[in-house]
Amino acid sequence: MKNFCVIGCPIEHSKSPALHEAGFVEMDIDATFEAVEVQPEDLASWVRDELPNYQGVAVTLPHKESIRELLPAETEAASAIGAVNTIYREKDGTFIGTNTDGLGALKALLTLGTSLEGKSVLILGAGGASRAVTFALSKSGADVWVWNRTADKARALAQDMNVNFLEDWSVVPPENIDIVINTTSVGLRKWESLLPEDFWRPTHIAFDIVYEPLETRFLSDAEAAGAQVITGDHMLTYQALEQFRIWHGVELEAEVMNAAFFER
Repeated sequence: MKNFCVIGCPIEHSKSPALHEAGFVEMDIDATFEAVEVQPEDLASWVRDELPNYQGVAVTLPHKESIRELLPAETEAASAIGAVNTIYREKDGTFIGTNTDGLGALKALLTLGTSLEGKSVLILGAGGASRAVTFALSKSGADVWVWNRTADKARALAQDMNVNFLEDWSVVPPENIDIVINTTSVGLRKWESLLPEDFWRPTHIAFDIVYEPLETRFLSDAEAAGAQVITGDHMLTYQALEQFRIWHGVELEAEVMNAAFFER
């Protein structure tokens, strides 16, 4: 039997076990997936003593950045994003850190059947999630702009990813923007949005990575204006699907994890 887990602090509300266990059942894989709480001060000892017991590990807050220095190697995506959310084991036993968050966001956008080539994308935020999303979008052919309430962080991120920096989103006519992605925590369990209600147009696509709640004010305002919306469960599901592919070498249908997301 193969063993997998997700580590974080806190971790009790993680949906990762449910998503991956649904995949085990669907693909008849003999494996376990548990949620393990690891305090920040215990991360180094956990990697040394417990990581060898697993074939793969999902990493969530607050360990995505700090775990990098504890791993022997990482992929280009992890290096560019500056964070690891997935650890896999090579055939020789070496553990490699990678990041599937950006690809999860990209695949979530592609579910609408719209090509990103030449589309103008405004990314709100310049934190870890924004880095992952910006990295993926920068390779998609889209025209990417990054805005953040702290302008210096957005400017630095834009330079790192070779995309555009936007100091003030309000100077850009909404009609010039095709897709808006909220990568901040604004809207998490609170009815608030970074954008005013009158910003939205029917031509927009609005994507919020927040999934508690799924109906955020950001998405509600956009939908009321006739825009297409993508809820936060899509990014979570698609990044987990990529983890599943890396760990097991098989493609799992998105519907399997989508159903599991809403079951628990």
